[in-house]
Amino acid sequence: MKKLKNDIFFKIILIFIGVFFFLFLISYGLSKHFILSLVLSEPHLIEEILDAFNLVWLKISLVFFVLMIVTYFILKSLRNRVYEDLDVVSEYIYEISENKNYQKTLKIKHYSEFLKIAVGLKNITKRLVQKDKKSSKK
Repeated sequence: MKKLKNDIFFKIILIFIGVFFFLFLISYGLSKHFILSLVLSEPHLIEEILDAFNLVWLKISLVFFVLMIVTYFILKSLRNRVYEDLDVVSEYIYEISENKNYQKTLKIKHYSEFLKIAVGLKNITKRLVQKDKKSSKK
């Protein structure tokens, strides 16, 4: 199950990086084409403009590369927190359904959405305990 989770996460990251890189190359190519199409009286002026242009694009690409790396680690941290809560909920459901361990505790650490699910599961567990008590009396 973990392998599937990791594959989905890394596919999304790779798609994002691929699309960004593709758009980056298109914008670079169009900008360079625009600069080369300028009609200037002095040819060395175009070379100076192209050097400055390439330097600016290098700086822009470095900034975006650093931002992508930072974003990657932030997303990885968020992913780990979500999977941690999902694993706790999955373990709780397994304990209730397979082992009928109604005393199992469910502690959500990170996200309120999972806390709402946990409250719903606790209510279901209470109903199951009541049904088991009624069926054992009969």
